[in-house]
Amino acid sequence: MMKKVVLILLMLVVPMMAFSLFDDDKGSDKEYLELVSSIKDVVISTQKTRGLTNSFLNGNVSAQLLVFAQREEMMKEFDVTKKLLETTKLSQPYVLEAEDLMKRLKKLNKKAFRKNPAETFGDYTKVIEAWIDLNRKIIETQFKAGDKEIYLAVSTLNNTLLPLTENIGKLRGMGSGIVARKVCKEDERPKMQQFVTNIESYRSKMKVYLDGHPVSGLAPSDIETINNRIVTYTDLTQDEVIEQEEITLDANDFFDQGTACIGGVLKIYNALESDIKKKL
Repeated sequence: MMKKVVLILLMLVVPMMAFSLFDDDKGSDKEYLELVSSIKDVVISTQKTRGLTNSFLNGNVSAQLLVFAQREEMMKEFDVTKKLLETTKLSQPYVLEAEDLMKRLKKLNKKAFRKNPAETFGDYTKVIEAWIDLNRKIIETQFKAGDKEIYLAVSTLNNTLLPLTENIGKLRGMGSGIVARKVCKEDERPKMQQFVTNIESYRSKMKVYLDGHPVSGLAPSDIETINNRIVTYTDLTQDEVIEQEEITLDANDFFDQGTACIGGVLKIYNALESDIKKKL
């Protein structure tokens, strides 16, 4: 009789223990979404650092203090990401990749002022692209096998909205350096033109998604305003930077207009992320 009781108890307890073990094996979808968003914050902070650094290296001395402040902001974003890497129990190769990218950025921040502007800009860009790709891999691993609409929404955050901010950031960063210098070099014109083309492509993808997937807290007028602001910025860049022999714009104003465009995209990002959280 005692053996039967013990056997029954084992049958009840062992599945509970197994469930507990597997349940604790990794973080929840919400925690992974927070990690994806924290990496986005690192990307945005790095974009600002890159742009301000480029503006300073091209003669805008007033940008130097802003660079230092932005580097401090980047370190804060690192701390948040490190905690989430532990909470989600992310796959070790991805953790090592994230840690390596943080080390690369810290080294780059120390050397940035001693390099030429183009090299520094390119180095920051490579790291930003690596962060976005890491996020893509995390999303593929965690969300692809689940709900299709959730996967599409999270993919839109990283594969449409974040690249849109990155191309606006490139336009803002390289453009503010050009504006500070007051002349656009011949080898810079096609690069700037490509940024404009990329922005339009990602903006169109964003619009297609939002037309088919209404987001809570985003009125059609909000989306229209954000779209129009981006178009105005690319038109300004085309007419007053790329095609101008003598540039009369103010570098800080040009940078701030780009930041406002990115802020609009992040408003959409945050609203969509909030909707995703409610469904998880």
